[in-house]
Amino acid sequence: MLKLRARASARSGIHHHEFAWIRGTLSTLLLEDFVGASFGAMFFALTQEVWDISAKLQLWSIVALTLLTFSLGFMLIYLSRRRLYISVKLEHAASLRALEIYLISILTALMFVLILQTANTPILVFKQAVLIALPAVISAATADLLFF
Repeated sequence: MLKLRARASARSGIHHHEFAWIRGTLSTLLLEDFVGASFGAMFFALTQEVWDISAKLQLWSIVALTLLTFSLGFMLIYLSRRRLYISVKLEHAASLRALEIYLISILTALMFVLILQTANTPILVFKQAVLIALPAVISAATADLLFF
């Protein structure tokens, strides 16, 4: 049964292999990341507090939030995978996976901000996406922990 499912997904062009996107194929992990990021972003995209806070963000706050968000995603992925196996390539793989999750999360947050039209200037759209990416990354990294 599992072999049949693996063959069917291979024929459809969707693979479970980590970093399949590097070879130009869609990965189920990317879809899982999107679902996890959506779950984290959807609740925060609708709150007035997020809109107010993002309007007040300065450049140093945006940089700090970006670094914090990426670092939290990396730590969640690294620590969850470290308990499964020890590998020399683990840190490199966790870094790539954290970057992948961050990019999917920021794009998902941006999608929610644009669809819901919660911001009226491009700078405010970006600020809201950066702020909403924090819970989106946590949620996507948690989904990675559950599904990996």
